[in-house]
Amino acid sequence: MPYKQNKCLRFMLKDIGFMNRTAMAAGNAGKFDTAFKNMKQALALTRTLNNKDCLIAKLLNNQGNLYTMSGEWDKALLSYEQSMSIVTEYYGTDNILYKTLQKNLVYLLTLDVAAA
Repeated sequence: MPYKQNKCLRFMLKDIGFMNRTAMAAGNAGKFDTAFKNMKQALALTRTLNNKDCLIAKLLNNQGNLYTMSGEWDKALLSYEQSMSIVTEYYGTDNILYKTLQKNLVYLLTLDVAAA
């Protein structure tokens, strides 16, 4: 990869990481408009990159966490399922992200049952 492309990629990944961290901090503070705006920007930028499936899966997991925190459980479930699909297709089931998604899904479904 030429130097300029490599440098550009590093800056893009840094920006994506910043948007992700900002989104999660905003979600933890209850500022969901800001959280979802940043997460959607991070996902959109990541989707423009080649071979970044793992990063997309991580962002979708975090988006699911934000939806869970905001009480939008149907959207949380969809985000977790999209992430799980990517993880199982490309990385299998013997990895930390798969295990994290399993825990997040169990937690979400426990909330859903408790609310019923």
